[in-house]
Amino acid sequence: MPIQCFNKGDAIEVLKTNPFTIWFPATVLRSTPTRNGQIYVEFLHESSRSRREYVNAGYVRPSPPSELHRYFKVGDTVEVLYKGKGWRNGKVNDVLENSMYLVSLDEEDIVKVEQWGLRVYRVWDDGSWVPPLHLQQKNIPEVELKSRGVKLRIKCSRSWKETFSEGMSVEVKRDKKGFYGSWHTAVIVKPVGYDKFLVEYQKPKTVNGSQFLKEEVDASCIRPCPPEIRSFHPFEHLDRVDAWFNDGWWEAQITEVLGGSNYVVCLLTTEEELVFEHSMLRPHQEWSKGKWVTAREFDMIRSPSDMRKSKELKIRIKCSGRTSEPKFSKGMKVEVKSDEEGYQGSWYTAVIVNSIGQQKFLVEYLTLRTEDESKPLKEKADASDIRPCPRVIQRIDRFKMLEEVDAWYNEGWWVGLICKILDGLKYMVYFWTTNEELEFDHFTLRPHQEWIDGKWVIAFMKKSEIQVKPKLGKLKGQNGGVARYTNFCVGAKVEVKSDEEDYQDSWYPATIVRPLVNGKYLLRYQTLETDDETDLLTEEADALSIRPSPPVIQQADQFRPLDEVDAWYNGGWWAGQVCKVLKGSNYMVYFRTSNEILKFQHSDLRPHQNWLDGEWIAAKRAFV
Repeated sequence: MPIQCFNKGDAIEVLKTNPFTIWFPATVLRSTPTRNGQIYVEFLHESSRSRREYVNAGYVRPSPPSELHRYFKVGDTVEVLYKGKGWRNGKVNDVLENSMYLVSLDEEDIVKVEQWGLRVYRVWDDGSWVPPLHLQQKNIPEVELKSRGVKLRIKCSRSWKETFSEGMSVEVKRDKKGFYGSWHTAVIVKPVGYDKFLVEYQKPKTVNGSQFLKEEVDASCIRPCPPEIRSFHPFEHLDRVDAWFNDGWWEAQITEVLGGSNYVVCLLTTEEELVFEHSMLRPHQEWSKGKWVTAREFDMIRSPSDMRKSKELKIRIKCSGRTSEPKFSKGMKVEVKSDEEGYQGSWYTAVIVNSIGQQKFLVEYLTLRTEDESKPLKEKADASDIRPCPRVIQRIDRFKMLEEVDAWYNEGWWVGLICKILDGLKYMVYFWTTNEELEFDHFTLRPHQEWIDGKWVIAFMKKSEIQVKPKLGKLKGQNGGVARYTNFCVGAKVEVKSDEEDYQDSWYPATIVRPLVNGKYLLRYQTLETDDETDLLTEEADALSIRPSPPVIQQADQFRPLDEVDAWYNGGWWAGQVCKVLKGSNYMVYFRTSNEILKFQHSDLRPHQNWLDGEWIAAKRAFV
């Protein structure tokens, strides 16, 4: 076997032949071989701590790039991820349901494996793969940190002594998923216990839509309906308003005055920017000390300096997405984001060594070492890539479906979603940037937190997404859709288009369960769950609304204005266009179908591709 040169950090596989032939995944730690032709590597998939050793360079080959939509048939020669440790040769004996295969490793050893645990059998021959690869992709999951933007906490006026009588019309502040911070009209049904009331909403309905929703609500989240203020004059820039959205009133601020009585409005709890007509807005009022006061009157109660700080704060949030810059001192323990290829978006624990210039620091990593392994690695880092260490949250109960978590992988933390709950306190975690699933133990995961407004916020407490259950139908091939009928096999990874109003041009990752009659498939979503939130959603879909998962393209350089992109939002990919490049690898993205402009980090965007006539066509880059 010819010897090949490798660089530090390269993903490789090492051949072992006892008791059978198997290739173990590893990483190169030193690029220069020893005199006797050995290189220093670190093995992956070890059950305990990482194992490092010198191996003969002649028994090393590169890790083959993953093929995201590869499926298999009976008789195919494959490699099986054997016991989660290494790749062993085998042959497909049978194709089962739920993306499972029976594979014979020898005459007596037959194993049952999922599709992700199989790959095509290939030989590394003189610098190339035989049979050749069709797609050259990165093998290491390049999972980048997802940031959903800054969300502000609405000040909740607590009127504990307020008396609410039966039949009284009120507004109720909701804290449910997708509605956090919004106020909805309701009627008091009756008091329930101490400072609690049963209310019946006037808009939200039960799941089956047969009747209005009733809920028990704490008195602190109830207020009288505000008096109507007719606003005939146009709103002005930075005016505080309430916007009618999703059957409720959301506290917001005018960020831009458009023509034709239209406004760009920023919802303060989600930092989303939407376009509203004048009739869908009302002047914001505060319920303070038992009476209603307008926002301007409420501001005048505070000092003029407080008013100035309030408006400056909101402008700073809109522009930078950060409301509080942490101060880093020598010796402080922090987490540092990596931008190195193959590790983008991962966070590594470090200690501040010293400040070097404006907004730059020298850090010493606690889990990464120098090339010769003699001492901890030190590097320069920008303040924008540093954050305080999150608070420790001991998660005793099990993680739930689609809960955001940080997974400990390759000496750092990577953000993902729980997509399957396994036996023995294990989970499958879905990484949307690479469309991959990996298995993790309970104690190698932590609840995902984000550094917002100078505080750590747990992911499930800040979410404002409305869980979408796509309504699928026959679609024409446009805007990245399918232009002709495509056949999919059991276990194939695909994306499914939603035809529901307000969710057009959104694609949701799924897996084919089995084909049905009349060109339909039963599929299982990877980011949408059932109504009871206990399992992933399984649904029928027409073949014309399904496309293969696109090849992963990592955009190393910045996107440009007018670039076509897909943005990760509400558990799916949405087609949009970059309209503004901001600092800190952030962008404003325009969505034509909804006429919205939203802010995204670089790691939540991918270059837009179109599936046309059985192949992926990349959108042309804009030249400005």
